[in-house]
Amino acid sequence: MLLAFAGAASSEAQKAPFSLSVVPTNSHGDVGGITMAQSKARDFYVVLTNVSKDPQPVWEYWNSWGYQTISFELTTAEGRKFVVSKRQQDFTRNFPSTFLIQPGEHQVYTLRLDKEWVTRPLLAKADEMPITLKAIYEVSPTTEATQYKVWTGRVESRSYKFMLRQW
Repeated sequence: MLLAFAGAASSEAQKAPFSLSVVPTNSHGDVGGITMAQSKARDFYVVLTNVSKDPQPVWEYWNSWGYQTISFELTTAEGRKFVVSKRQQDFTRNFPSTFLIQPGEHQVYTLRLDKEWVTRPLLAKADEMPITLKAIYEVSPTTEATQYKVWTGRVESRSYKFMLRQW
């Protein structure tokens, strides 16, 4: 009985305080659309929702702690997988700053898959291709995360069927 209780407490302690969803640029029927372009990519949104009963501080997206917290797993119709993430960048002005998400509330990230993003391995350019996309929100443990009480771990959205347009 003690083992079952300890296991339940352990899984509860590891439950993420967030859910993650993606809002596409547009939708046609049950398929959404997003774009990837060196310039003039269209906005789409990633929504981080606090599903816990406590306020949750998260890193602001402009600083080095929050800059690469969002990435994507893209899968083509042929089953090839790609990781899409922000390109490495040097920060000349940088300090840890947070945004407090109240219980049941959201942090909405407006994103564009433009020249600031990289795909590994390299994704061949196509005018339009069906994909499955999953958003990932991941925060690494750091001294600053402990100091600012920022949750660390990984949360994934559900998989979305999208049409990817590239130009």
